[in-house]
Amino acid sequence: MRNVHVETLIGRRVRDPNGKAIGHVEEIQAKWSGKECLIEEYHLGPAAFLERLGISTARFIGWPLTHKPLRIPWGQLDLSDPDRPRLRCTLDELKKMTR
Repeated sequence: MRNVHVETLIGRRVRDPNGKAIGHVEEIQAKWSGKECLIEEYHLGPAAFLERLGISTARFIGWPLTHKPLRIPWGQLDLSDPDRPRLRCTLDELKKMTR
């Protein structure tokens, strides 16, 4: 297992296996399990950015609340190079998995 400082992931562009940019990491969801903090998923896209700022900001600028961030389960993000995170599957495959 590898340790990655999550604060360095915020704002990083994520690409799929074909090199296509799919969004920036804006939010990281985690939970504590004993003394360990376990990553559950990464949120990408403009809706994730607004999620990080808070829902009231979204309403303030008129963003429809029906937009959802792109959610990537922790195991689907390759962090072998944390400066260049990559999806382990295509965006279409990810959407089928997370329905």
